[in-house]
Amino acid sequence: MPMPIFKPLHSRSKAVLLISLTMLAMARPAVAAELQDETLGLYGGWQEQPVSAGRVPKPLSQTAENVTVVTAAEIEALNAHTLADVLATISGIQVDLHGGPGSLAYTNVQSASTNHVQILVDGVSINNLGDNFSDISLVPAQIIERIEIVKGAASAAWGQALGGVINVITKSPNHRVVSGEASGSLGSRSTADGRLALSGTAGAVGYYLARGYLDSSGLLPNNQVHSSNGYAKLTLALPDNRELWSTLAYTQANRGEFAYQPYDSKADDSARYLTATLGFRTVLFEGLELELAGYHTTRQMDVSLSRLSDNELQQLVNSRECVSGGSAKLTWRSSANLLVAGSDFEHAGFKSTNAFVAVDRLERTVDRWDLYANDTLVFDSLAISGGIRVDHTASSGNQVSSSLGTTLTLNDSTVLRLYTAKGFSLPSINLDRPSERVWTIQTGFETSAIPYLWLKGTLFRNEAWDITVRDSSSGARSSQRQIALGGETELRTVPLFNTALGAGYTFTDTTRTSDGSQVVGAPRHTVQLALRYDDKRLLRAALIGRHIFWNADPVDGGRYRGLIWDLHLGATLYSHNDTAVELFCSGHNLFNGSQFPATYFQNPKRWYEAGIKVRF
Repeated sequence: MPMPIFKPLHSRSKAVLLISLTMLAMARPAVAAELQDETLGLYGGWQEQPVSAGRVPKPLSQTAENVTVVTAAEIEALNAHTLADVLATISGIQVDLHGGPGSLAYTNVQSASTNHVQILVDGVSINNLGDNFSDISLVPAQIIERIEIVKGAASAAWGQALGGVINVITKSPNHRVVSGEASGSLGSRSTADGRLALSGTAGAVGYYLARGYLDSSGLLPNNQVHSSNGYAKLTLALPDNRELWSTLAYTQANRGEFAYQPYDSKADDSARYLTATLGFRTVLFEGLELELAGYHTTRQMDVSLSRLSDNELQQLVNSRECVSGGSAKLTWRSSANLLVAGSDFEHAGFKSTNAFVAVDRLERTVDRWDLYANDTLVFDSLAISGGIRVDHTASSGNQVSSSLGTTLTLNDSTVLRLYTAKGFSLPSINLDRPSERVWTIQTGFETSAIPYLWLKGTLFRNEAWDITVRDSSSGARSSQRQIALGGETELRTVPLFNTALGAGYTFTDTTRTSDGSQVVGAPRHTVQLALRYDDKRLLRAALIGRHIFWNADPVDGGRYRGLIWDLHLGATLYSHNDTAVELFCSGHNLFNGSQFPATYFQNPKRWYEAGIKVRF
């Protein structure tokens, strides 16, 4: 069995310390007044930061859920290729990346499995119908303005979100008439990433256009990636506080999933995704806003299994999905109340010609709808929020989800939280099974009362039932009731000499209620470490370490000792007005660490990449 992380860290501490001292040496001295300004700028207003955990923005100090926000600046500092690269650095999230950038990745939130996490881009779910999988490795990082992560059940606002919600908000048009960004990078094993984006506003019309490709010969055997993507957002400002917007996103990819010699087999997949949205927002009268939106998505996935020895095709599985939907939302704001109510509808169709595992049906069409309401009442330093939602799922019966939470602002630096909710997650649409359900309780705090330090802590209990499990040998399915107990803590320091530290730790103990035994495959320990330098002018650097104790079945041959360390650097060569030229590079898995739950889905060893970025 894999051992805890602490012993392997000792042998690598000198190298990590050397890199840390190098980054500190780059810093230029800062006077006390500058440090005070940094403190106020970074942490003085965090309580008023707006987050949309309840489907409408409200201050973080009034948000009872455990929420993490990732900004565009933080994403850029990682030299990230895709959404998967970003999520892998977030406390409480466990990403199982099957290879290099662009490879398949599976996202757990506080050990809740990937099919229990709802992931949205522009308000549209990217979870598929076949197994509720979200292909986060095909969401390009360059289009992301902000990521809001709700950890724990969020079904009262978002529907099937037993384990949490990851809401990706894409970039909006720049206020200049024309602006843009172009970048290119090359790395080990012919790994290449090219990007181009144009953005601007002319009169009432705004636009954001992006194009990109990601290529690699494969950092592991049969791990090649050939993908391209395109994204467009148009906005139109109308008279009387009205707005119209539309988005179009297209992605295509061909990938090698794995090559496994003992079984003389390899797997490849090809994916084609298209999403289009259209929305309208208007202020009906002071304090009351109406939003209407529609969307259409198509997904095509083909997965083949072939022999390594002669490349003969053994099995081919393909699926086709088509989902069309719409929503209406009313938001009422007053000085002490925020109420949002609405409804969603979607017509979803799924068809597959084959399956790797036994299913109840290969084709299905459903009509789903919901009604929801979420309210927040503010009484001076106390905020009470509640929500309820009714879902007609068509495939797994009707669901009623609810939530209740409160926040107490003790002073300008500390907020206490208490939250409880019931939620659900739908099984695969090709299985005739009831929905999986959860009841979560969370309590925590967030504070910057300690000088130069931001600290956040959360305790949680998630009781889930009707969880579908499949026996790996017989393929038989059964239902379980599980309880996950755990805690999460995060801390960040205010930059000192332009350098800041960050750390996060999450522990989860998941057991079956039937006999109290531990659920194998539910991660127990997650560690995130970060050392960041940014002088806001010439140099930036980020040293990121992560460890996941996957708690995998020993028969799978997983290995997860120590931490994986990545180093990301950037240097501005030229900057004048709105034009800048930057060189950047990254070293991944600097010490050749192993972090994988199964031997046939290993992580790449050490590899490098470097590139150039031009803004105008």
